[in-house]
Amino acid sequence: MLEKGRINVRQLAALCLLTQIGDMILVYPAVITSYSHQDSWIASLMGIPFGLFSIWIMLRLYKMQPGKTLIEGLIANLGKWLGAIVSLWYLFYFLILASTITREVGDFLTTQIMPKTPLPVIHLLYLIVVVWAISHGIESMARSAELFLPLVVLFVLFLFVFILPQADINRIRPIFGTGPTAILQGIAVTIAYPFGELIALMMLLPYTTDQRNRNKDILLTALIVSLMLSTLVMISIMVLGPFFTRHNIYASFILAQRISIGNFLERIEVIVATVWILSTFFKGALYFYCFILGISQVLRLRSYKPLIWPSAMIVFGLAMIISPNITYYFATVIFYWVDWDITCGTVIPLFLLLVYHFRNKWSGNRLQRANSGS
Repeated sequence: MLEKGRINVRQLAALCLLTQIGDMILVYPAVITSYSHQDSWIASLMGIPFGLFSIWIMLRLYKMQPGKTLIEGLIANLGKWLGAIVSLWYLFYFLILASTITREVGDFLTTQIMPKTPLPVIHLLYLIVVVWAISHGIESMARSAELFLPLVVLFVLFLFVFILPQADINRIRPIFGTGPTAILQGIAVTIAYPFGELIALMMLLPYTTDQRNRNKDILLTALIVSLMLSTLVMISIMVLGPFFTRHNIYASFILAQRISIGNFLERIEVIVATVWILSTFFKGALYFYCFILGISQVLRLRSYKPLIWPSAMIVFGLAMIISPNITYYFATVIFYWVDWDITCGTVIPLFLLLVYHFRNKWSGNRLQRANSGS
């Protein structure tokens, strides 16, 4: 195997949680509210069962190809050429995701925290840390995720508790006032973003030890994070209202700015920014790792480490050209991303699962006919 490190189920769950939260803790309320308005919290909750089903498809798909990553399974089961084509599709997907996360970090810091810092400098500093983490292998990254996980969860709960007194339930009314089409669009966003992008975990499953409770832990983690994000959407609407939630790209950052406890505990939005950068770092690092590991498996290399720095330079360039500015990204690119995430996270895995099922059934029937003929 290219990867010598091993992680346990708890560390895998930590990476799953941080990947799901990732950039969603800031942008998810604005994205889903742009579709479903004040009913976004309903759409988010209704989308959870469908999202969990998509994760079940991924886990079931891995069961059909145990011990193989997503890329290895595609090549082994779809053949050399077709498997390579689909593998390249996923490699491009991981590369663009890593580049997009890098750009989101740069846009957030240069617009909210350090406006006078050049965007390429932020990207370079971020990628240096990512390269350093990947160079130490998935085991070190998973242990770091396990270490920082309580901090991320603690500050998210802190945000919920101290902003709740400013909530006004009247802002989520009228309930079901946007119509079924808007709610269905919100459900699609829920399936795509918090769940569909977890397809990257299929690159880690072969390196997970003690897999007895793996599926249950992953599904439970995904459920907890999705409920946290749904709560964030509801609180954002009740505090900011659907209009301002939709038009504030970083809704949770704005919520943190509103926290004031006794005119003493104020301006804690930097803490929220720190939590977001931590979770986004692990999300971006995971996609970067999946890209270099996958391309090494396609090319049958002995090690993925020689590809780290060249791939980092590609990500650096793509992060600069992926969108001309933050307005274009959130107004145009992000809406088409829903279709891409659902395709890569649900549609293709479901298709592959059906292919494996009918292939095994056909092989079993042919074996049975051969035995009957003999």
